[in-house]
Amino acid sequence: MGAGSASKQGESTTIQPPLPMELQGQIGQRLREAYNELISEPVPDRFVQLLQQLKTREGENSDQGEGSDP
Repeated sequence: MGAGSASKQGESTTIQPPLPMELQGQIGQRLREAYNELISEPVPDRFVQLLQQLKTREGENSDQGEGSDP
């Protein structure tokens, strides 16, 4: 399902030359900046609540599984 499948469907495929190294570096830098900004944001309260609920349920399930023989 590579380039051959696209031409079978009547679509043309073109090979683009690689981006210049300078442009690749700029894109990489911007991506790193965006990622660092994203990971420094606090976790939303709703996610924290959901994780706490999940942890509580997992604890309850493991407690029920212990000591009970089928």
